[in-house]
Amino acid sequence: MQNKVAILIFTLSFFLNASAVHIKGEFSTNEFFKFLAKFGFQKTDIHYQKETYGYIFGNLTSNQEFKYPVTFAVLDRRHFIHYYKSRLIEDKELACQVMFQNLNSTAYHPKCNVYGQDLFRRIPCAKGELCIDEDTPWNVVKKNQFTYVIQNTGQPRFWYVSMVACYLDEETCSWHHYKGDISNKSLINQEQSIQYDFWLVNGSPNISFYNALSYQFSFDHQSTLEIYLVFWQCYIILLPLQIYAAR
Repeated sequence: MQNKVAILIFTLSFFLNASAVHIKGEFSTNEFFKFLAKFGFQKTDIHYQKETYGYIFGNLTSNQEFKYPVTFAVLDRRHFIHYYKSRLIEDKELACQVMFQNLNSTAYHPKCNVYGQDLFRRIPCAKGELCIDEDTPWNVVKKNQFTYVIQNTGQPRFWYVSMVACYLDEETCSWHHYKGDISNKSLINQEQSIQYDFWLVNGSPNISFYNALSYQFSFDHQSTLEIYLVFWQCYIILLPLQIYAAR
């Protein structure tokens, strides 16, 4: 009997850990591209929009000074596929141009596309300050540098998070490969790194009690979690009966 309980508890704890959405690590310009996360955001309920929006929030900093900011991208599947495949182009200058060619008319930029969607952050962000693209400070989750608010009015959707060593030239609105800082002594590009620490959640971080089963879980895991908990409740109810019958 004790073994059964232990196995069930282990299964639940494994599922919870596997569904964690706290992403933390380091990105190097020498990597060029790094895929960070895939997360399913639930459908937005028009009657409870704030409670059912998706949120991505956190910090993106560096101990080094970047000559040009590189890119943190949050894309849905429609935008992500071409962008992701094009990362493999050997000439990284060309890769940057091809990766973003379908996004130039879609993604917001204060100079190049003021009517675009909120898809990119120019990084790193200065320590202790909001990211430069956060033009509405009240929208940023407290103690964080950036916040994305994801609205899925039609159906749940997967969103994909990545970093890439590409930057946008604001004069020409064209994309280029960022190779790192150039040492004054060796004239060789030096590797630079960015530390990232962020969360992906369903529901407002400020009112996470709205649905504890949804918060911090991708929509494709929410139903599975609920099934586990229902079975757990049934087991707790039936356990005394089983013990009584075994006497």
